[in-house]
Amino acid sequence: MRRLVCAAATAGLAVTTLVISPAAAAPPAGPADASRLAPVPVARQLDNPRQLDMTSDGVLVIAESGTGGDDCADVGGDTVCVGTTGAVSIVRHPAKVQGVTAERVVTGLLSEAGPSGIGATGNDAASARTLGRIYIAKDVDVPDGITGLPEEQEGKLLRAAAGRPASVVADIRAFEAANDPDGQGVESNPYAVLDIGDKVLVADAAANAVLAVDRRGRISVFAVLPTITGGACDTRLNQDGSYSCDPVPTALSFSRDGDVIVGGLGSLVPGAGRVWELDHRTGAIQQTWTGFTGVTGAAQDQAGNLYASELFGGDDGSGQLVMVPKNGARATLPVPSPAGVVVDQRGNVYVAANSLSPGTGIGAPDSDGQVWRLTKRSF
Repeated sequence: MRRLVCAAATAGLAVTTLVISPAAAAPPAGPADASRLAPVPVARQLDNPRQLDMTSDGVLVIAESGTGGDDCADVGGDTVCVGTTGAVSIVRHPAKVQGVTAERVVTGLLSEAGPSGIGATGNDAASARTLGRIYIAKDVDVPDGITGLPEEQEGKLLRAAAGRPASVVADIRAFEAANDPDGQGVESNPYAVLDIGDKVLVADAAANAVLAVDRRGRISVFAVLPTITGGACDTRLNQDGSYSCDPVPTALSFSRDGDVIVGGLGSLVPGAGRVWELDHRTGAIQQTWTGFTGVTGAAQDQAGNLYASELFGGDDGSGQLVMVPKNGARATLPVPSPAGVVVDQRGNVYVAANSLSPGTGIGAPDSDGQVWRLTKRSF
């Protein structure tokens, strides 16, 4: 059995403690440059918020990985607690509200964490064009000996409607076991999902692939992302015998042209993170952005500006959001442990902050799971 502790487990990250300084935990109170707009916390008290999406009518969709549960077991010397605390939450009119409690519309989803609830893994992604059809990516391992939990959710793509339980659409783990698209051995971690209309895309972080699931639940390979070379990656011996870093896809969203944006951890090697734009029909790479560290969210606005979350980015490693303008130099904004990013039609940018924190926080002020709203003028 494979235990996933947090978003980047497939890249070798194991979170046992999480430290967020009070200064970095809350949105900046107001930059010295008055022309900049400080980020605003839209939703608070979220349990390990991860991927974000926006429905066609402007409802913000949030995947909450939960806080584990009451059933605990020793796994490899660590205490692993599981339960059904995972959820999908929404915020209506997100451009107009501040500090609200998100409405949970799908509950009862598997979650795994240590006793503190920090760094839970569960439903790391949710995508919805309407609240009547919500897709959820699940990757939890219920420890041996624990019963009474919905183990059928493990490693699956689920579908739910607001107020109704989730059901299994496709078995992502089984597809990896049978096909191993990247040829590096069987590993699966369904981590991001995107409903693109005729099919649903699932980024399998451990498989280094983006899969396509049609309306009948049939799975095919949409894209196998290339390994990364150069810099520190040239000193890392990979599973395929090459010296390279795995791409580790962790984010999916739409580009401004309706193609697909994919973000990758790049094995958490500094500078090895990538963002790709893929053709929505063929999966072919159209464009590549380089030089990131640990991408856990990526989105593009209608002007062509790209926004990418770096989980441990910034000089102090506490996390940042990077803006890559269509023209001009990159800019950064401190965001603690950021995850999913989505942009609305007005150009408002939403980012999950404190994405490894439970809704009760971790002891520091403003350390609860949150979603922030900002704009290009916030950088």
